[in-house]
Amino acid sequence: TGMGLCVLPQEADRLNSGAGSLWVGIYLAVCGAAQLICPLAGKFSDRHASSWGRRRPFIATGSILSIIALFFLRQASIEGWPMTYLFALLVAQISLNLAFSAHNGLPADLYSDGGGSPKDTQERDTAGVVSAFVAMHTFLGSLFAVLIIIATHEMPVHVQYTCYMAATAVACTVVCQAANEESTLHAENAEPITAAEVCGSFMLDPSAHEDFLWVCIGRLFYYVSTSVTVFLYYYLRDNLQIHDEAELRIKLASLMIAAQVVGATISVPAGRSSNVFGRKPVIYLACSIMSVTFLLYIWAPLVPGELRWHLVLSAGLCYGLGSGIYVSVDYALALDCLPQGKTTAEAFGLWGVAGFCGCTAGPVVSGVLLAANQVSTEKHMHTVVSHYAYSGYVVVMLVVGVSMNVFVVGATHMIKGTN
Repeated sequence: TGMGLCVLPQEADRLNSGAGSLWVGIYLAVCGAAQLICPLAGKFSDRHASSWGRRRPFIATGSILSIIALFFLRQASIEGWPMTYLFALLVAQISLNLAFSAHNGLPADLYSDGGGSPKDTQERDTAGVVSAFVAMHTFLGSLFAVLIIIATHEMPVHVQYTCYMAATAVACTVVCQAANEESTLHAENAEPITAAEVCGSFMLDPSAHEDFLWVCIGRLFYYVSTSVTVFLYYYLRDNLQIHDEAELRIKLASLMIAAQVVGATISVPAGRSSNVFGRKPVIYLACSIMSVTFLLYIWAPLVPGELRWHLVLSAGLCYGLGSGIYVSVDYALALDCLPQGKTTAEAFGLWGVAGFCGCTAGPVVSGVLLAANQVSTEKHMHTVVSHYAYSGYVVVMLVVGVSMNVFVVGATHMIKGTN
């Protein structure tokens, strides 16, 4: 959250003068490409044999490597090395995804013996609650990232990398201590992975795994829509006419705090409600609220004075509500539809790829649409800053925001194995 909302847009302007929106898209494309490691890392994690269990070695290794990469990101930012920054970003994302893939398998491992899809009503209800708490912690992590933005709003942007290094170290330590995994040195599934299995970890059979495929497609569309938030830095600057960097950071942080607090608050009740009303109706509600969010962002610049900021803040609250409801059910829906023949973390690797493909495609499309509506550039200290027309933001909100949520509803409707 902190990187996508605040750091990458600033670095795109600083390191690549006059092409900010395009380079934000490129940075997010690199982040998305790094997700391709997830299914393979998940399969290796599922079959890993060690005295530390299956997941913790991958979580620890990925975290350590990401801290090293974050150090190089910081140095590239300070020295103004754009290509070094791009390479370090790729390494950091690969490392984080290594840890992320293993971590995705932990909740299923801990709530059910052997992991996998829920085997009865009790496990299904438990999965709904687990999904809700996964969502809540996701929002709390995002909230922490926004608090870092506020705490460092008058400092150089590279200070935030140090904060991320510390946060990664703390999170890794807490998870590895809390996850009491048993030794897998003598596990039955610890045999070597074949080349065919490596290739198969990236594939889904549309006929045999139809429901899980629709889950992944819906997730891809959803994260295309949420990627609009990457451009809120530019949106606030161009549409609310905020040109002071410190004020811009504070406004952005305030907007995201409102969204993250609402999301964290609603996630557990929404997750529990999916046990009563079903997963799909909750997804439909979330997408409806998200669509309202993007329409509010279109409306806000048309109202006078301070009302603009209040309407933008209202959109942020709607975003938190819709996103909190969706994410609270996202993990449970995937658990309900896990494909036969794939291990838990392997399947969640594909699930993760779907989300981050959306996070990649969204900024690329949005960046191109904004670049086509560039109206001016200006020299700001040692950086050339681009400004974009209101019409460009309208197109982005409608094409990347509203329409993608309509597609999510359609994909979710196609799922037959759960209500």
